[in-house]
Amino acid sequence: MTTVAARPDAQELRAEIARTRAALGETVEALAAKADVKARVSAHLKQKANDVRGRARDRVRALAGQAQARAGVVAGRVRAQASHAAGEVAGRAGRAAGTVNAAVHDPALRAKLRRPVPMAAVGTAAAATAAVAVFALRTRRR
Repeated sequence: MTTVAARPDAQELRAEIARTRAALGETVEALAAKADVKARVSAHLKQKANDVRGRARDRVRALAGQAQARAGVVAGRVRAQASHAAGEVAGRAGRAAGTVNAAVHDPALRAKLRRPVPMAAVGTAAAATAAVAVFALRTRRR
């Protein structure tokens, strides 16, 4: 009877030994991982680098969004100012065209244009003025 009763105990012992070996193997692996400082530091640094990259990526995206929004505001202002300036230029051009049109149709101006002062008279007057100025300068020096 001892042999029959010993068998289940032996199987239970073998199973217990197998469980203990597996647990010890896991414990040894855990201790080896804790003892491997270089690998732990490397893993920690990789995690930190990934965290920093993620924060930097998020910050760049946020700044890009802000820049895009500001560019939209500035573009709107530029459009408004350009539209205002174009309206102002168009108004001035219209007034100038009206003035030119009125001047062209002015009878007094037309009469002056039909009887222009001869160029010879203008040239003679300019030469006489220059001669008087030279004469005046020379008489002062003496």
